[in-house]
Amino acid sequence: MTGLVEKKTSRGTRYYENEDGEIAAKECTKCEVIKTANRFSKSKNKLGGLNSHCKECERKYKQENKEIIIKYYQENKERIAEYQRKYKQENKESIAENARKYQQENKETIAEKARKYQQENKESIAENARKYYQENKERITEYQQENKERIAEHHRKYQQENKESIAEHHRKYRQENKERILKYYQENKKRIAEINRKYKQENKESIAEKARKYQQENKELFQIKSARRRAQKRKLPDDLTSEQRTATLERFNSSCALTGYTEGIHLDHVIPIATGHGGTISQNMIPLRADLNHSKNARCIFDWFYDVKDYFKLSQTKFDELIEYLADINGMTADGYEDYVRGCHDNQR
Repeated sequence: MTGLVEKKTSRGTRYYENEDGEIAAKECTKCEVIKTANRFSKSKNKLGGLNSHCKECERKYKQENKEIIIKYYQENKERIAEYQRKYKQENKESIAENARKYQQENKETIAEKARKYQQENKESIAENARKYYQENKERITEYQQENKERIAEHHRKYQQENKESIAEHHRKYRQENKERILKYYQENKKRIAEINRKYKQENKESIAEKARKYQQENKELFQIKSARRRAQKRKLPDDLTSEQRTATLERFNSSCALTGYTEGIHLDHVIPIATGHGGTISQNMIPLRADLNHSKNARCIFDWFYDVKDYFKLSQTKFDELIEYLADINGMTADGYEDYVRGCHDNQR
């Protein structure tokens, strides 16, 4: 073999060493074929820490002597168990290190095997889990109570790191099990309601805090929901999506349509919901600075602009461009759009 040094044991078994003096290949004493080191199982006390027989010969031997091996294990059950227990205690760190190393190098194959096994054995896995829980209920409950914080922290960390895959898994599961989930909820309606009620009472503060935090982190989403609810109450169109909201903001460089300011931006209904016209739709939304939005309130955008133009030092050119934009996305001329908006205010529903 290229770059390797051939050597022999006292019994004449050939093996090959690399430049570092490590055994890179050796002869199987069973089939007498030279094979690379990775084709031998590890054995501490054998040449190069590798078994004398290759993996293929080992498999063949086990298949041909299945009954003898099983009989040996049954007759020596306790002795083997004691040996394994002792070995594990004496080699804890190396076993853990080897396990970590193996998992790191074989992540995908391990995950794939686990997925395949779970799919093929769904019912037996679920049955075993139920059986184990029933037999160890008290011990599991005691462990969970003693390790409440550690378990909660582990779950929190796992959920943060796997948000997307968890959401995808839940979505897929709900789609595949619609009828079963619906049936379960119908059969356990009162019990579920009681659990929810009890949980809410016992966790009022944490629920409120989570809601506040979520609202802070998802301001845009809540603004859209709020605007859509208002339109729904007046039975007006309410199909504004997050994507449309983003597109509207991008059209104005995420700034106020009349001033160019980038802070404190609100999405304003050009034709107010209060008129009973318009609705929460992309053709009726523009970004305005907070003080301008509050000032406009439910007024006609044309009357409001000319009343506050000097006070807020607003640009006529920017306003004309805004009206051109609104007219265009509504399929009208600028004059036609003004007549339409004024008509909505004059004929409120």
